[in-house]
Amino acid sequence: MGASGLPLLIVFLLVVGFLLSPPQEPVPGAGSFAIVGRPAPDFSLTGLGGPWRLSDHLGRPMVLSFWTTWCGACKGDLEVLQEFYAAYGDRFEVVAICPEHWREVPRIAAQYGITFPVLYDPGAMVTGRYELLEHLRYPFTVFVDANGRVTGAWPVGLRDVDFLVELLGRAGISMSP
Repeated sequence: MGASGLPLLIVFLLVVGFLLSPPQEPVPGAGSFAIVGRPAPDFSLTGLGGPWRLSDHLGRPMVLSFWTTWCGACKGDLEVLQEFYAAYGDRFEVVAICPEHWREVPRIAAQYGITFPVLYDPGAMVTGRYELLEHLRYPFTVFVDANGRVTGAWPVGLRDVDFLVELLGRAGISMSP
């Protein structure tokens, strides 16, 4: 091989290396949710189990689910979150935040066997501080590390617990105790 073939070989090896390397999964929500990488805004809301304040739960990672009563995908998320909470609730805080139709929430929570906190956000004031978009969309889920920093956000429904665990890992939140 002559000197003129060396650059071609280098380019070929770089292309092959790129194609064979595993893809790097981006942090969920980075680039589309401005809150990713920022401290989680503290809030205090009341829900089915009484008052709940974010800052009282620092020290454990959190999954904050923002949902509505009319959204089918949101109700699917409630099922996934309850299954996750049953398996990992000793290590994670799981909280569902609903901004509307609060009178329907107790029935929905009972229907899906929800045992984690479900909070009412009248006027979507807390919801808006987390999504930071012109028009709110549901469902969306925010991942907060044990230090209170938002490490990821997911803008659509959760498929299943394994997918939620994958998202948490991509957001830099370990499943280890």
